[in-house]
This record gives sequence, C-alpha cells and structure tokens, in this order.
Amino acid sequence: MTTPQDGLTTAFFEWAEIAGTISISRKEERQNAGEGRLMNLLEAKIKQAEMTMREKLNGDLICGAVSGSTFVPELSVGGNLGLLPLGYFLRKLNATDPTRGGNVGNIAGATYSWWRHRTADIGANGTQTGNAFAIDATTYAILKVALFRMYNFCSRGSGGSPDLVVMDQVAYETYHNSMVGQISYTNQKMADMGFDNIKLRGATCLWDEKVPDIYTGTAAITKGTAFFLNTDFYQLFIDSETDIVTTPFIEPENQTAKTAKLLFMGNAAVSNLRKHGVCYDILQTISA
Repeated sequence: MTTPQDGLTTAFFEWAEIAGTISISRKEERQNAGEGRLMNLLEAKIKQAEMTMREKLNGDLICGAVSGSTFVPELSVGGNLGLLPLGYFLRKLNATDPTRGGNVGNIAGATYSWWRHRTADIGANGTQTGNAFAIDATTYAILKVALFRMYNFCSRGSGGSPDLVVMDQVAYETYHNSMVGQISYTNQKMADMGFDNIKLRGATCLWDEKVPDIYTGTAAITKGTAFFLNTDFYQLFIDSETDIVTTPFIEPENQTAKTAKLLFMGNAAVSNLRKHGVCYDILQTISA
C-alpha cells in the first residue's frame, strides 16, 4: 500500500503598488495651446512620468533598498512594502532570512535548506563557508570557470538551467573581454529590444546599472555581482488593469489645475530558489 505524500509547500507573495502623479495647470495648458506650440506639454508630462515609473520599477526589482548591508524592498508611502528585489531573493547569506519583507514566500530559508539559493564567493580570497563553492577568480580563465560552475550548480536536479544572468557593468565587461577571440553568441531577440548581451552557456548574460554589490552590501559597486536566474521559477506578476496606467484627470474645486495618477501593481516571485544563484565579490580589476 502506498501512502500519499504532499510534496508541495506553497510560497506566498503580496501585491505591491507604486504610484506617481501628473499635474498641469490651466495656465500651462493655455500657454501651450495653438498651432505654434513646439510640443504637447501634457503628453510630454505623461511620457516623462511613465519613464520615471519604469526607471523606479527597474531599480526596485534589481536593487531595492539597503538595510543593514542587505537588500530589501523599498518602503512606499504609508509604510507599505514595494517590489521584491533580486538582492532580497539572492542574498549573500542564503541561510539568513531577509531583514525586511518577511521570509521569502513566507518560508524560512534559515530552517529549510531546500529553500535556499546557490551562493559563491569568487573574490581574491573567497571563503567556502555557507557557499556552494569558493574560487579565487583573479584571471579571465578562472572567472569563466567560476561562472560556469555556478551555472552548473543551478542546473542540478530537475527544472532545467539558468536562462538569464544579470551582472553589474564591469563584471559583464570583464566576462565579455574574456571571450574575445572565442566563439560567442548573443540572444538576437534581446538585442533587438536594445539589451546588449552575450551568452553564458545556455543563458543570456546582460548588465544593468542597478545591480548592487552583494558582497559589501552597498548599491555602489566595489566588488561585482552576477545573478543567475531560471525564469521558469522567477516571474514578475502584473495586475492586468494596473500596468502603468493613467487615471482620469481630476480638477479640485479650489484650483485651476488638474491631476491624474500613474499606477502600477505587481511583484516579483520565485517558486524554486535552488534553481537560482549569485556569484559575488567579483574583482573589478581583472584584465588578463
């Protein structure tokens, strides 16, 4: 007789909201009226607000806020938590739960080892303790060994391999330079969307200026970082009716101006942390 087993633990993630405002006075509208205007001021204000919103979403999803040298969700007006950043999911200390935002998915990684991502210290004097591995990546050749090794660690078990690696700019350039003279490939679809990229095994490797320094616990880069993601188990969920939408303009009774809100609601979530990883302490001075 076979005893049925559950085998599933559910992770829970809260929706996060981000809002901005767009205001224009009647005087501004009248001054911008007529055939001689150079641009539509209201349309320009809306476009500027949308660009600002996208910039904030990018920063919140990758870096978030710094609290006690760890990366946590930003706090919005009213104390509500913002989007969950990569540094919240993929921490330097994978057996230590985040200091803000609660346990990842309401599951304690400090208690359950199966709910931990892969980590690797690949600095000049990398330490093994608590990490999947450590290696002194002081040359192009050793850096590639370290990055490929993390890719393989994240590929263990079922569920496939990482398909996206996000680095800081210098770490990306260093890896790119290590491939000079060798066969390299790019993801053409990502390139067509404006993302400079190169392949790392089966993953698309790209850089973002918001990637933080996981090793030192700062937004400014002293040592590089590489996040390894399996997007089958990492997703951005967006409310279908709150995807950077602009509400109707409202004019208060005591003002000759009108204001609209720009709204976003969603959040990042993971469903299998063992399929993700982070290499940190990457030297910014590797040149050969």
